[in-house]
Amino acid sequence: MDAQTVWDLFWKSLSGGNYDIEALQTRARDDSSFVEEMGIDSLDLVEFYLRLEEHFNIKLDADDYAGLTSVQAITTFLQERCRV
Repeated sequence: MDAQTVWDLFWKSLSGGNYDIEALQTRARDDSSFVEEMGIDSLDLVEFYLRLEEHFNIKLDADDYAGLTSVQAITTFLQERCRV
């Protein structure tokens, strides 16, 4: 449940899409906002969230999405969720 695992899932979810992944990778930080800073659209975020659910064997609620705005936020969320 580290940031690198989340990044790997994120990049896989964007592959084959309309993004310049190399350019995004050069400026991406753990606290970069997916929407505001990286320009990721909502449909691509949903695909990413589905990959997270599958990989970590969790179920995300619609209420969870609002807080999952960066790799840092997701990593923290996953660490807290797995402690419960």
